[in-house]
Amino acid sequence: MVPIPAKPTFGTLTQVVFQGDYISNKKAKMASCTKVNCNKLTKVSSYDQYNLYNKGRYLDALARGCIIPFDKTNLITGLYSKMNLKDVCTVINDNPCSVIDSCPGCLTGTPIDASSTDAFYLTKTIDPVGALFGRSACGVNNFTRYMVYK
Repeated sequence: MVPIPAKPTFGTLTQVVFQGDYISNKKAKMASCTKVNCNKLTKVSSYDQYNLYNKGRYLDALARGCIIPFDKTNLITGLYSKMNLKDVCTVINDNPCSVIDSCPGCLTGTPIDASSTDAFYLTKTIDPVGALFGRSACGVNNFTRYMVYK
């Protein structure tokens, strides 16, 4: 029997910057955004310029939090991300709903009584519209849509 390594499950952070990359990253940021044309490539004379432009766009998206520099399914995710559930209906007191607009619990808020002795899952419906965990096996990882880079 061959042991299965656990290292791939934990994952690695791909955003590793070495000292030599600092100048390269600065050039890439300047190539992708000038004061006249920002994120618009008009003319390029070589593949190196095109690659530098794309690297600058990637670094800009990374800085704005549009790209997460790790695989969302790995265990390392919890160290570098947080959940933004601002407009998501997570818990209600009623039965599950099919449309968020028809759930009164989603429109108002659901107070949680920490001193209650009843089991939480018996008195509340978690993810009533399936936004976080879906309504089928295909939607189990829907919650990763709400991850934002810290």
